[in-house]
Amino acid sequence: MTADHAVTTRRRAATRARLLSAAREVIAERGAGGATVEGIAERAGFTRGAFYSNYSDLDELIVDLIRDVGEVRLADVREAAAQFAVNRTPGLTIGDALSGGVREFVHLLQPPMQDVLLQAELRLYALRHEGAREGYVAVVRETMTGVYEILASLCSSVGSHVRTSPGITMEILLGFFDQGSAMSYLDLGRIDADAQIARLSQLVDVIIETDQPC
Repeated sequence: MTADHAVTTRRRAATRARLLSAAREVIAERGAGGATVEGIAERAGFTRGAFYSNYSDLDELIVDLIRDVGEVRLADVREAAAQFAVNRTPGLTIGDALSGGVREFVHLLQPPMQDVLLQAELRLYALRHEGAREGYVAVVRETMTGVYEILASLCSSVGSHVRTSPGITMEILLGFFDQGSAMSYLDLGRIDADAQIARLSQLVDVIIETDQPC
């Protein structure tokens, strides 16, 4: 790779990052239906030409944004699992270990309103635009498969296993995290951390089964 090519690649990556950041803001504020190439480019400080130098159309940018959101979610789960492993006290019973682990993951249930709106709007966009459906489904499946693998590994480390199949587990987790956060904002106008901890503890009882003492 030449030095000029490396600079061009970095600039392109930086331009795309700004466009994705702008798309996040515009979609959360106006809804997916209110997002336009012009509006996103203007928010990012670019021209329409700069947009089309990076994306062929709005569908391609939306799929890229969906992928970015999925990668962030997966990274958050990995970090929480790593913290669980670091903070786990040797000799705890499985129940105590899992109960304590709930608090490592509860921040995942406390997304800001903007993130909740973005998730909902991206799903609606994919439902309404055929060009984004395949990408949306692929990213969600990839993300949730990664989450399931992390969960299965974590359970194995404390002598337990996921009792539901990968497919059903992913559907439960999607509904739990996305719908639960949305309902909290609809019902209370905010996220109730204590209520979320209680909900997550109940979910652990439903999908995780103990095998033997730690």
